[in-house]
Formats: sequence, C-alpha cells, structure tokens
Amino acid sequence: MAAMDFSAASRSGIVARALVLPVALLLLWVLLDALGVLKEGIVVSPSQVFATAHEGFADGSLPGAALATLLRALTGWAIGAFAGLVFGLALGLSGIARNLFDPSISSLRQIALFAWIPLLSAWLGNGEAMKITLIALGAFFPMALGTQAGCQNVPAPFREVGRVLELDRRATITTIIIPAALPSILAGLELSLNIAWLGTFGAEYLIGTGYINGMGDGLGAYLAAAREHARMDQVLLGVLFLALIGIGLDRFVLGFSRRLVSWRTP
Repeated sequence: MAAMDFSAASRSGIVARALVLPVALLLLWVLLDALGVLKEGIVVSPSQVFATAHEGFADGSLPGAALATLLRALTGWAIGAFAGLVFGLALGLSGIARNLFDPSISSLRQIALFAWIPLLSAWLGNGEAMKITLIALGAFFPMALGTQAGCQNVPAPFREVGRVLELDRRATITTIIIPAALPSILAGLELSLNIAWLGTFGAEYLIGTGYINGMGDGLGAYLAAAREHARMDQVLLGVLFLALIGIGLDRFVLGFSRRLVSWRTP
C-alpha cells in the first residue's frame, strides 16, 4: 500500500513539474494582454483564442481536422513501422540481407523527409496516397534501424544460452534474440511515431492548400488556411492541438513500451 502511495505521489509530482512551464507561459500571456503589450495582428489575446476554440468545437471544424490528422498519422505510422520492423529483423538476423540492403538503407536515410515530396508528388499526385506514403516513409527508417541494432547487439552470453540449450535457429530468435532486442525495437517505435507525426503535419501543410480550395483536410490544412487569412487565433489554436495530440501519442507509446519491458526493471 505504501509503495502504491509513493508511486502515485511520484506521478503527481512529475505531472506538477511538467505543468510549471505551460502554466507560467499562460499567465505571462494573460498578463501581457492585460497590459496591452501584445501587438494586434501578430499575437492575439487568450480570450480570442478560447472564443475561436468554442466556435471550432461548435461547428465541428476543429475536432474534424484533429481526427483527420490523427487517423492519417496512425495509418502511415502503422504501415511504416510494420515495414520497418520486418526489414529491420531481416537486416539484423541475416548477413545476406545486410550485405545486400544495408548500404542502400544507410544512404537513403540521410535524405530529409520533406525532400521526398517532389518525387512522391510526381509519382502519386497530391492526394491521400502521397501523404500516407510520406508519413510511412518517415516511420520506416527509425523502426528499421532500431530493430536491426537491437538484433545485432544482443549480448554474447544470451546467445550462448541458446547454444547450451541446443535451441534451433527459430527458437533462438523467438525466445532469446527478439526479447533481448525489444528495448531497442521499442525505442525505434517511439522515434518512428515522432517522425510520423512531424511528417503528417508537413504533408497536410505543404501539399495542396488545405481548406482554401478544398484540396486537403486536417490540422496542417487548417493552419495553412489560417495563415492565408491572417487568423492568428486559428494558428495558435492549431499549433496547440498539434502539441497536445503529439504529447498524448508519445505518452501512450512510452507507457506501452514500459509495460512490455517491465521485466528489465529490478
């Protein structure tokens, strides 16, 4: 019981510390607005942002944009992470695959994610397939590299256990190598989600012109339209939603990862 109380208190302390900076910035924002320091047209008042949020929820535009972005991000991430997991396992477990593909993967991962946009746009157009492909591409490389590194860096004593127990290759992989590589695989999973979330915003913001002519949806398109119409209240609101959803996704994956590797905790 005492341990549970300590854990709850520890979590409460972490949450409290995490809220210090956001609350301080909010108070500073309110204070500057009250003093009339904010430059009109550049930084809007908190009350205006809250009013815009209420309007966006009332007409459904804001939750609709957030949902479109979230679904697009999760779809691209799932595709890219799965492909990266499979490819990473092949590179980590097969010397032949490593010799064939490792040089190419090492070269391709140096290309900035948004540098792929012209090529993918020429191949796939500016529709949903192009956006999902860009997001999946962003998720692929960190997942593949994390998985490969985990499989290749399994400590020698772990492999020796497999030889002592006379396990065949399949049993060695499933019972020794993959469990030992799991922390590295999960680190790749977390990083792939971060890159996928960044790629989602870039795909929505840079491809097409969003709500302006009906070429897109999502928070990126919402921000593109807000910029074109000089709606700084919508810009701040869109950025806030991107941050909150991104934090939520990151916390979810981090919690999932900790549960899977809880056996490593003393």
